[in-house]
Amino acid sequence: MRGAQSGGVVTFVGEEGNVRGLRARVVNLKRTTLSTLLRARLNAVEWWARWRGPLMGAGRLYMGHTRFATSSKATLEGTHPHQWTPPEKHEVYLGWASGQLRKAYVNLEIFITHNGDLDFFDLGDRTYDLSDIQSWLERSTGHPRPAEVDSAAIAGLMDLLRTQGCLARSVRYGFWFVKARTQDSLDSEVPCKGLFEEVAAVLDTVLQSFDVEQQSVAQLNEQRGALQEASLSALRESKHSKHGLKLAELQSMIYTAIDAFFDNDLLKAMELFMDGAKGSFGLCVTSSLDAQKQIVMAARGQSMALAFYPKTGLLLYGSEAAAVKAGAAFLRSRLSDSDSSSSESSLEDGPPAPSSLTGPAMRLDLDDFAGEICLLDWSGGLPYASFAHRKLQPQAMSEVLTLTSVRGGLMQTRLQKRLVAIENNPLVMPLPESCGEPVAKDIRDIPSALEKIQKDWDAGEGLNRITAWTLTRALNRRLREKAAGKVSADAVDLLITGCEVSLWLGEQFAADLSLCFQHLVVKCISSNKILGHYGQEYPMAQTGHICDSWDLSGSVALLLSHSGGTFATLNVSNLLQAFTTNIFVVSSEWDTQIGKQLRQLQNSFCSRIFSEDIGLRPAEACSVSVCAMQQMLTQSRSCSTSRHRPFLKDPSLSQQVGSKVTHSDLAELSRMNRMNIDALRELVEPKMETCRTLRRKGRHWAQHVLEVPRAWILCALYIAVTVTWGRPPVMHTAKCIASVEAGSLAYHVALAFDALLYIFMPQLAILMIRLVQRRPLLHRMGVRTLVIGDVPWVAQSAEAFLSKLMACSYSATALNVFSANPCDHLVHRMTHRVVRGTLLACGCPDGRLVALSNSAQAVSLAVNQASSIQSMGSGCESLTIGHSPFKLPLAAHAVTLKTRRPLYLCEFLKQQGVVRSASGELGDFNNLKTQLKRRSSSHLQVEVPEWMEKIQHKKRLLEASAVKEQDLKSFMESLGVEHTQHITFEQFEKGWRLLHEDKLSEEQLRRAFNHFGQEGIYPVDCKALLRMPFVEMLSLAQGNPLGKSQHQIRESREEVFGEALLQLADPNDHVQILQSQFLSMQLYESRIATLQRAVSFFVMFHEMAGTIAEFWPLVSLGFLRYHMHRTQSIMRIATTASPISGADVRQQMLELRSAKEFNHLVGNVNKMVSRWRARKMQ
Repeated sequence: MRGAQSGGVVTFVGEEGNVRGLRARVVNLKRTTLSTLLRARLNAVEWWARWRGPLMGAGRLYMGHTRFATSSKATLEGTHPHQWTPPEKHEVYLGWASGQLRKAYVNLEIFITHNGDLDFFDLGDRTYDLSDIQSWLERSTGHPRPAEVDSAAIAGLMDLLRTQGCLARSVRYGFWFVKARTQDSLDSEVPCKGLFEEVAAVLDTVLQSFDVEQQSVAQLNEQRGALQEASLSALRESKHSKHGLKLAELQSMIYTAIDAFFDNDLLKAMELFMDGAKGSFGLCVTSSLDAQKQIVMAARGQSMALAFYPKTGLLLYGSEAAAVKAGAAFLRSRLSDSDSSSSESSLEDGPPAPSSLTGPAMRLDLDDFAGEICLLDWSGGLPYASFAHRKLQPQAMSEVLTLTSVRGGLMQTRLQKRLVAIENNPLVMPLPESCGEPVAKDIRDIPSALEKIQKDWDAGEGLNRITAWTLTRALNRRLREKAAGKVSADAVDLLITGCEVSLWLGEQFAADLSLCFQHLVVKCISSNKILGHYGQEYPMAQTGHICDSWDLSGSVALLLSHSGGTFATLNVSNLLQAFTTNIFVVSSEWDTQIGKQLRQLQNSFCSRIFSEDIGLRPAEACSVSVCAMQQMLTQSRSCSTSRHRPFLKDPSLSQQVGSKVTHSDLAELSRMNRMNIDALRELVEPKMETCRTLRRKGRHWAQHVLEVPRAWILCALYIAVTVTWGRPPVMHTAKCIASVEAGSLAYHVALAFDALLYIFMPQLAILMIRLVQRRPLLHRMGVRTLVIGDVPWVAQSAEAFLSKLMACSYSATALNVFSANPCDHLVHRMTHRVVRGTLLACGCPDGRLVALSNSAQAVSLAVNQASSIQSMGSGCESLTIGHSPFKLPLAAHAVTLKTRRPLYLCEFLKQQGVVRSASGELGDFNNLKTQLKRRSSSHLQVEVPEWMEKIQHKKRLLEASAVKEQDLKSFMESLGVEHTQHITFEQFEKGWRLLHEDKLSEEQLRRAFNHFGQEGIYPVDCKALLRMPFVEMLSLAQGNPLGKSQHQIRESREEVFGEALLQLADPNDHVQILQSQFLSMQLYESRIATLQRAVSFFVMFHEMAGTIAEFWPLVSLGFLRYHMHRTQSIMRIATTASPISGADVRQQMLELRSAKEFNHLVGNVNKMVSRWRARKMQ
């Protein structure tokens, strides 16, 4: 899921005192599977280890890591687990847990795995970068760096810090860290070889004089001060007193060394490292001294999760929370079915005995924001804690397993409250079942996944509804604060952020909101840009962006992340808490890393997670996750404007945000949204006609890419046959027919023709293939280029989808993929790439809808311009996908999607059955407008010019409006109510009947009236209703009937959208009714039609890539193959800093929060002073 360029596992063998590590590491190839390679390597290492002795018994530890290279190339030496110092034999005092020390000569080695980046390390009062630390480690340990990667330096630091029981390493620790604290640089003199062992021997003599093996550890600790003094005296009297240290430094070194001897166990060493390190860390550390019973983990800036399975005695950890779910069913099947040889080889010694404790498996997510260190001990009973951590309270997780946590958070929460049940929990989705082709499964799941989201919203009882209510309430409160003048008018109301595909969907969502609410301040920006500006100690230069001028205090933030663990978005979820608590996320499921952070906000009863409920999707090429997020945003947009109706129900809010959306728009969108499911099934189900057409086009374009390897095969066969046979065809034919003799002129001419045949055989083979397949002959021969054109989110998502499907393809079938917006820059950016054989796939808006005609016309022009570029009579091969049946003359292919929605008025009133271009449709609409205007003024007997008719029509409208306004004023005066009093429905109905034609029933008028108030409305609202155009009034009147639940939009039941308006409206309003549907058409395009085109691209490109992938094992008898669902980098979830570091997020958040609180305090003080002065003046 996250990085598989290389990987490794370490385990330990041997008995206590002779424990040694077994490390298996592999570097993954481009098309191999890392897990398979790594498992085979581990089995081999363990098999050889059994010949040397028994493996470790119960409580086996496997510590592994898969790497996505960030600081070096993916090489074997840079692969985890890392070890700086090779195995060494040392005299070590053991028995700390039992309380009685004994000396033994044992093997000592430390392994670490690290997810994240080590940027700096503090020594003393100075901060050193990675290169300085690496050079210092080489001098202090006496070993060269095993690799240039930053994680290897962590292993070196742990070698220095883990010193408990080892006097030699304790002395080394004291020497080097005292030097670092007292000097301004790390360039100190390296002591002679063996000095630390000799000093340790002196200290050991002193330690023996204290009867170390007869006294308990507690008694020795009580004498620590005396031991330090005695050690200092003994060292000053020895020959080692002169080694470049002053008396104060010597005393500090000895005291530090004795403290390290007692305290620096695995937990303390990790704590010291985390105190000095700067960067992001998901760390796991163990040593040969502790591997039989302990392991320590830490998280800061990188997620880390632990899962406890009490029924099986299994403990899993991982940087991806979903990974630790693997034990839910996997281990049970392995324990019950021991037929697998690989299972026997790794579990031969048996797993830990299952605990008698029962219950579901639980997961603990370490606090990766504030930082947390966790010690796991499975020795049984209470774990030993050094005297520095005696106050910590270990938590029993089972009969043998305990957990000790050191947490640096601002808020300490009981461990039991932090545990999440990952079994029998409806909010935690299981891992998906493995399948051979995850991408195909994802595409097939699109309709059912979207239908499930719709049903969840329609039920009105799910968490998504509660989250929508919370978001709407927060946005409502924000707008009221603006109206009251508490917030500046240009402050951001809604901030939308994400990365890659999520960001592209967010940009479209922000555009739709701005279309519906023109004065709502909506901003959409990449999470990396927010992190780079607000989350760094020294902000990154925001070239081309102005987020520094945005006022985010108290704004509503919507985070978009399918995985819920994207590095930048996850860190932004923490960072934004310094600005606002109104933070929400859209993710694949409830149980994600970002969801965990948001659940820890102040009001834990507020639901902040929009869950798509599609779970983990391992395929790197995103399809169902893109569609599910688009659907979720569509549902949340509809809900935020309809269910609670803050902008439609409250006239002041509606006016403040510049609301353009009407109930008719929402009812029509709701109808099309439901019908969209059937339209998507038409696209993804193989038996459907449209799906077959798309797949056929995909296979056709795959032939363009496959012609190169096919030609190579034909050439190879030709050369192999003719050379092996020794008879070039032209010369052999000449000999047989004309009896050409060797050495003659005709003989050499025949050979020349054979040479030409060999030279141009690739071109001839390709031409022959094209003739057989009936494809264009004059296309260029070589690597193909495919350009995708559509609205930004569709084009970019389709480009990413196809690029990832083709990422592991062989060079002979490589494909260059680009994307562009045909309504903007496709011509400017891509026409220079148009050569013979360039493939252009373009999505077209439905030009039959007048609101989309200009967009469709722009797309048609872009496709025609690209297709008109010719060379040798041939150009690009273009394909259009859209709902309009009109086919562009210059387009080679056109796929028409079935229209699964009612007609709009502009379609219904025009001539049916005539297929026109977008410009023709626009012309027809202009003619229709003219006809309607003439029909409304047909009572005129005198024929007048069109321009005069327009003037007279406007004049009549103005006169009628003035008369109505005067009648309205007279009516309001006749009521005699003050502006603070209420007007009843009966009074409102009387005014309506007086001012308007009697076309609405009492029930319809009451529906409209109830939108402003049940018992009564203010005079200002009454005026707004009476002034409302008939189209909008009828839209309100067609809302939910009395007593019906307001939790759903009443979807339109019209056969033709707007037919009821057209039947009841005055002829003068017909043109206005047609134009009132423009917003609905635009929302249909941005929320529904674009989604169908995106799915069409997914289906077509998946078939194209699948045809190419199936070709290789067919022609190589299974030797050549690759998986489409993965890429070489394997970055399904970007949990590593890319490219912005999150190391400073916590500190920046605290500083921003402190500054906010300080400004608030200053404001309160100023108010108090102003009030005091005002009272004093009185």
